[in-house]
Amino acid sequence: MSADQSLPAPAGVEDQSDDASIRERLNSLLSEHSQSEIARKTGSLVASVNRYVHGARIPAAFCAALVRGLNVNPSWLLVGEGAPSLADVPADTAKLGGNLLALVEAMSAVARMRLGSLTGKHHLKVLRELNDALVAHERLREKLNEQSRPLFAEMLRDLQAALDKRDLARAGELRKAVEQLSRLCDDEDLERDFYRVQAYHEFQLKNSSRFLQLQRKLFLRSLPNDNLFDERACDEARRLVVALVQMNRLHEALRVCRATRNLAGKAGRRWAAFARLENTHGVILVELGHLYKGMALVQRSLPRLTGMYRKVSEAALAKQMLWAGLVRLEDAMAMSERNDAKAEHFLQTACWLSEPRLLEATLAYAEARDVEPVWRDGFFPRYARSLLKQLTHPGSEEAAAFEAAMQASPKTAPRDEGDWVRLGASVAHLYLAAGLREHALAQTLEVDRRLKSMDPEVNPEPLAAATHYRCVLALMSSPTDARQKGMIQQARRFFTRYIRGGYAILESALKS
Repeated sequence: MSADQSLPAPAGVEDQSDDASIRERLNSLLSEHSQSEIARKTGSLVASVNRYVHGARIPAAFCAALVRGLNVNPSWLLVGEGAPSLADVPADTAKLGGNLLALVEAMSAVARMRLGSLTGKHHLKVLRELNDALVAHERLREKLNEQSRPLFAEMLRDLQAALDKRDLARAGELRKAVEQLSRLCDDEDLERDFYRVQAYHEFQLKNSSRFLQLQRKLFLRSLPNDNLFDERACDEARRLVVALVQMNRLHEALRVCRATRNLAGKAGRRWAAFARLENTHGVILVELGHLYKGMALVQRSLPRLTGMYRKVSEAALAKQMLWAGLVRLEDAMAMSERNDAKAEHFLQTACWLSEPRLLEATLAYAEARDVEPVWRDGFFPRYARSLLKQLTHPGSEEAAAFEAAMQASPKTAPRDEGDWVRLGASVAHLYLAAGLREHALAQTLEVDRRLKSMDPEVNPEPLAAATHYRCVLALMSSPTDARQKGMIQQARRFFTRYIRGGYAILESALKS
C-alpha cells in the first residue's frame, strides 16, 4: 500500500493554514530532493507527490513516510520547530519539540502582559486577557494533538515492526523520530505504548537498568483507577519480572511474580497474560534450583503460549530436560523446530559437558542456515569455539583472547556481577583446560571475591556458578588455607543443593 493511500489526513491538517504550512515545508524539501525521489522513498506515486505540492490535502501516512524515507524531523514537518533533518537534531537539543508549548505560553502570558498589574486598576482586563491566552493555548494543544496523533501512531507501528525484525539500527533512527513526536502529543494511550516499545528496545539493546526503569513506570501506569487488577496490568507486571530476571535479580523477580499471581486471582488464570506469567515463574524456579517444580509450571503453561513466547518457552523446556538428565544432548538437537534460543542453551550445555564431539555438533546446529533467529547473545558460540580449540589443540591458549573479545563486544560485555561471574568462570575453565593451573586459580579466586561481594538479590546463572565451583574442586583438592577450605565447602553445598533439586547434569562434578 502506498503512503498516500494508507491513512486519511488527520483532522488538524484539514485546516487550510496548517495544510499550507506543511506544504510550504514540503516544497522546501524539493530543493534537495526531486519529486520522483520523494515518491520513491515514501512509496508514493509521483503524481500524488505533485498533487500535494500543488494544493491537494496531505495525508498523515505521507507525513510518516517522509519521516521514514527522508529522515525528516516530524516536529519540523508539522509545526516548523527544530531542524528539517533528524540527523541535525543533537541530543542536547532534543527537548526542542517539548518546549514548544511552554514557549508559546511564555510569549502570550509574559510578553503581552505584566502579572504585577493584577493588583492595579486594570486587573479585570488583565485577567480577561490571561483567560483568552489560556483558551488560545488549549486550542493550540488540541491542534497539535490532532496533527501529531495519527503520525505518532503510525511511527510507533513502524518502530515496533523494526524491533520485531531485530533491526536495531533502523529502530534507533525511528525511535529518535518518535521521541520528537511524543513531545507534541498528549495522548495517554500512545504515550504508554511508547514507553512499552522503548522498554522493548532497551531489552534488545541489553540495557538492563534502563529496561527495568521503563518497565517499573509502565507497571505503575497500568494499574487501573478502579482498583481492579486487569490483564494489561498482569502483562506489565510480567514484563517487570522479565526485566528483573535479565538483571539476575531472581529473588525479587520471584516475589513480584507471586504477588502478581495473587492479584490476578482465580479469574485471572484465564488470561493469556497469566499463562505467560506462569511460564516465567517456572523459569525463575528452575534458575533458583527447583528444577522439577519449575518444569511443571513451564509444561502447564506452554500449550497456551503462541508466537515468540512459545518458541522461547520450548527452548527453555529443552534446556531444563537436559539439566534434569531426561534427554541426551544429541537427541535434544534432533527434536522439534530449530531456533537460536535452543542453540544458545545447547551450546551452554555442551560447554559444561566439555566433550569435543558435542561441541562440534552444537556449533554445527547453531550455525545451520535453517536455524530461526529468536535472540542472539554471542557469548556461548564464542565460548564453545574457544573451548573446542583448547581441547583439540592442547598447546593453544584461548582464555585471554576469549576474555578480551567478550569485554570488547557491546553484546557480551558484562552488565552486572552475575555476568562477571559467568565470564570469569568460563575463563577459568579455559585456563584449566589448557593446563595453566596458576592462571585458573587466580581467575577462580577473583570469581570467589565477586560472589562474596555480590548483592544478595543477584544470582549468577546455575551453570555459570557450577562451572566456577567445579574449578574450585579441581584446583583445591589440597586446600592451602582457610579461604580455600571454605570455598570447597561452599562448592559441595552448591552441588548437593542443586542435584537434590533435580540437576542430574551436575552429578559428575562431585564424582570427579
